[in-house]
Amino acid sequence: MRIGVFDSGLGGLTVLSSLLKVARGGEFFYFGDTARVPYGIRSGEAVINYSLQCVGFLEKFGIDLLVVACNTASAKAFGVLKKSFPHMEIYEVITPAVEEVVKRASRKVGVIGTPATVESNIYPKRIKALKPSLEVVQKATPLFVPLVEEGLTDGPLVREAIKHYLLGWREKIDTLLLGCTHYPLLEGAIEELFPHWKIVNSASPLAQRLKPKLKGEGKKEVYLFFSDRTAFLERMISQIPLKGEVKGLEIVPLPQG
Repeated sequence: MRIGVFDSGLGGLTVLSSLLKVARGGEFFYFGDTARVPYGIRSGEAVINYSLQCVGFLEKFGIDLLVVACNTASAKAFGVLKKSFPHMEIYEVITPAVEEVVKRASRKVGVIGTPATVESNIYPKRIKALKPSLEVVQKATPLFVPLVEEGLTDGPLVREAIKHYLLGWREKIDTLLLGCTHYPLLEGAIEELFPHWKIVNSASPLAQRLKPKLKGEGKKEVYLFFSDRTAFLERMISQIPLKGEVKGLEIVPLPQG
C-alpha cells in the first residue's frame, strides 16, 4: 500500500509519525511545502492552488490513500481535492480531532489554529453540531508555526509565546484542541504551563481511524520530500520519531505561482 501525506511544512510529520506507529507495513510518501509555509496566512485561493500542486506531486507515486495533514488545507481545500483526485481515498485531520474533543470535553473547549483555520470557523461548527452543550472559543496563534519551523519547541521564548496567547484561558476552558499539526510539537510546553487541561491533537485520532486500512505487510518505508531546505529541516526531522526506514530526503521545488 502507498500512503501520501502532505502539509504546509514540517508539522505534518507528527501525523506521519502517528500513522507509522499503527501501520503494519507499506510505503509512505511525505511532502512538506517548506518554501511556502505557513499556509495559515494565505488566501483561500492560494491554499487551494498550493494543495493541488502538492497532491499532484504525490500522485506520481501511485498513492492509494492520501492524508491532508494540514488543518488550513483541510478547511479550505479538502472539497476541491476530493473532486480533483477522485481515484484516491482522501482523509483530512479535522473530523477525527472534533470527534475526540466531543468524547473528552465536559464544559468549554478552546481551539487554537492558524488565522485561516480560525477564520473558517470550521472547528466550532463541527463541535457544536455533534455536542451543542459544549461552549467553544477559538484564537489564532500565528507565532506558533514559525517557532516550530525554526526548531523552537521549548524554552523561555516558547513559554512566553504560549502565555501570550493562552494565559487568559487558564481557568476558562477544560479542553484545548490543537488545530494545527505543528502544534503537537509544543504540547509538552503547553502541558507544563496548563497541566489541568485535556489536550487533543489530530494526529492520534486520525491514526486510530485509519489503522484498519494500514494493513500492508513487510517493511515500512518512508520517503521524505520538501519544497525547500530550511535551516532547521534535518534537526526537526530528528526530533520526530518515524517508525520506519527512511529511504531518502529530497528537495523538490514546486512552481511559486
